[in-house]
Amino acid sequence: MNTDLSFSVLTANVISLLLIGTLYLSNRQRMSQDKDMRIVLQMMGITAISNVTDCCVFYLDGSSGIFLKVLVFLSGSWLFLGNVLIGYTWARFIMTHLNIPFTDTRRKIYRIGGLVACLLLIINIFYPLVFSINDGVYQRGPAYSVFLFFAVLYILDSLYLYARCRKKVGTLKLFPVQVFFVPIIIGVTVQAFFIEIAITWTSIAIAIAGIMTALKNEIIFLDCLTGLYNRGYLEFLQKQAYKKKNVWVSGIMIDLNGFKQINDNYGHSEGDVALKIAADLLRKSFGEYGVVTRYAGDEFVVMLNTTDEQLVQSLIQRAKQNFEAENKTNRKPYQLSASMGYATSDLRVETIADFMNRIDHQMYQDKLAYYKKNDRRKR
Repeated sequence: MNTDLSFSVLTANVISLLLIGTLYLSNRQRMSQDKDMRIVLQMMGITAISNVTDCCVFYLDGSSGIFLKVLVFLSGSWLFLGNVLIGYTWARFIMTHLNIPFTDTRRKIYRIGGLVACLLLIINIFYPLVFSINDGVYQRGPAYSVFLFFAVLYILDSLYLYARCRKKVGTLKLFPVQVFFVPIIIGVTVQAFFIEIAITWTSIAIAIAGIMTALKNEIIFLDCLTGLYNRGYLEFLQKQAYKKKNVWVSGIMIDLNGFKQINDNYGHSEGDVALKIAADLLRKSFGEYGVVTRYAGDEFVVMLNTTDEQLVQSLIQRAKQNFEAENKTNRKPYQLSASMGYATSDLRVETIADFMNRIDHQMYQDKLAYYKKNDRRKR
């Protein structure tokens, strides 16, 4: 065995495992509460297993004994499946983080990719379609390209979804996808020219570290209770607007109806639950087109990258329908509803404070109309 090559493979995979372990230990509390981080945890698990299996394939290839041969074969199978799984989880992360709907059609296509990969690996046990190991010599089979196809498909689809989201949302909400792609592209390129440098999975571990760093940078703009953006993010948007030529947006002020009664009658802990439910409903209603922020207490502000009044009204209507649907399905002793008012603004020439006052006035008109139909004393 080439000593230098052996040291290179071991070093790259050990560094990757140390990085993944450190990231996990320093973020495990957040991983239990954050949907984005739970998907990142899956990526970390896939990468860590791939680091171990990569070493198994390299060091045990050609070993005698049925157990070691089976271990090498299973490790090689995992490395193929791992490439597909990384692409899949990355695409799911982008959809979750940017509030992009995971449509039934896309879900079926994604699942088909995983099922086909698993089926080919099962067939490979009996007939070497994917890869074979004979007399210590590893060879790729004709079905190798299928795994590459699905991995690339997931990656390209994630870029398409990201570009579509950027078109809808503009610069209101963007994730720096380059933190994921740049390390992987560099790692794959280096390994293509220097086969003895096994750093593909190490570059994926670095990419995961980039994702977690980017998520951590967002924490200062997140509300700890609801996970929505906070009031400081609105000020950040205005600072960003000064750098641009034209930043016309629509803003929606949202205030929960009867929230004080929820706190008074059922306690503040139940009030927090109500805020979380409302946040999820608002994220579901508006997240695809803009950012949802918790402005203060039970007040929320949505910033949309559009001045299309018809679109804004349709989104408001969708949000109110989502509140109604939630009231029909949950078993809470109270009903959730919200008053909403909207306006448009050029953030370069109008301060956030003035804009908030305008949409707050519009929201108040909607609240007056609500209480004309719903006597708060009876409630």
